[in-house]
Formats: sequence, C-alpha cells, structure tokens
Amino acid sequence: MKKTAFLITCEHASNRLPHIFSSYFEGAADVLQSHEGWDPGALELAEEVALRLEADLFVYDYSRLLIEVNRSLWHPRLFSNYTIGLDESQKGYLISTYYQPYRYSIEEQIRNLVFEGKQVVHLSIHSFTPNFFGEERTVEIGLLYDPERIHEQNYCVHWQDWLNSHTSYQVLLNEPYKGTDDGFTTYLRGCFSVDQYVGIELEVSQGIIANQDLKLTVLDSLKSLSALNSPAISG
Repeated sequence: MKKTAFLITCEHASNRLPHIFSSYFEGAADVLQSHEGWDPGALELAEEVALRLEADLFVYDYSRLLIEVNRSLWHPRLFSNYTIGLDESQKGYLISTYYQPYRYSIEEQIRNLVFEGKQVVHLSIHSFTPNFFGEERTVEIGLLYDPERIHEQNYCVHWQDWLNSHTSYQVLLNEPYKGTDDGFTTYLRGCFSVDQYVGIELEVSQGIIANQDLKLTVLDSLKSLSALNSPAISG
C-alpha cells in the first residue's frame, strides 16, 4: 500500500496588498477586512494542521481581491472589481508574479511526492461567512470533494462520521459549496490520477473557526484518520 503524504494549503490567508497595487484599493479598507478580502481564521487553522500532521504548508499571502488563486485563468472572477480594469500587461504581471508561482510550487511538490510513490492528501483550508446575504447557514464544517473520485469520497465520509460521533458541530458534505466547482483542487484532479491525489477543501464557519475547541477537534480527527493509513482510508 502506498504511503500517505499530507499537503496543506491556504489560498485566502491574508488581506495584504503589494505596495505597487495599493492605490487601486483606495477606500476599500472595509471590503478588504470582510470575507470578500480573505478567510479570517483559515491561516491559523492551516498552520496548526500542518504542524500536527508534519505536512508541507503553502500559503498565498495576499488578498483574493488582487488575483484569485483559487480560480482558473478562464474564470470571470479571476480578477476582482478592483483589478478587472487593469490593462493586459498589468494583469499578465499579476498572473506571472503572484498566481503562477503559488500554484506551480504546489503542483511541483505534489509531483515530487507522487514520484516518491506516495498518495498525496491535499487539504485546502478555508473559512466562510455564517450569514450569506442575510440568511444564516446551517452548516458549520463543510468537506468538499469530487463524488466521482472514490478516495476523496471515502475520506470525507470517514471524516464526517468521526466528527459527527465526537462533536455537535453541523458537518455536511459538499456544503456550503460544491467540491466540483472551479477551484485549485479541481484543477489538480486533472493533473493527477485518483490513486495519486486526494483533494479536499475544508470549509469552517467564521463563527466557530477561532474556537480552540474547534481547532483541537479538527486536529484530533485528522490524526485519527491518518492512523488508519489512508489510501482511501484503506479502500
């Protein structure tokens, strides 16, 4: 059986802006501080998960409003309202300087681990607003995956079962978003086989992500699952 190598990423860790682009965001302080600008709490959770699992951690350290590294180049929301009006050379600069180095470095590390004969379990860690356009979301923890990839499905079902049996959090599969929506994990699935790559997005409500109990729960659940010796949780 292949060994498992965990890899942790955080695409929306920060609301920072490079100085050379800060002038395009004048008056946008409130938006940058909101969930539109970043995923509050996601970085701290990602750091703790990577430490606990002794896994590689990759962090994109600028606001998603600069360029959205969790979207494909063709996606209409690759650039935000603040950068969509940039000329083509400026957009090309954002792609080559911020977008591509982040994504390529992760893809390269996955290739290295696969070459070593390992199955990569990639956890992309995010947070979401508990109130979406005035409607309270019931989900507190979302596990996003592609149902057609058996290892991803098995891993998330086992993870959900563990969380449901040890906590009172509302844990749902493919909520509040679909795991097959355009995203970095979706792209990487096209690069690696089912046996090579397991791509899961962990989505945690910003209403609970700062709770130490939540962090300990996530860490304990992942440590328990890793002890099952993965590939597909041995499936």
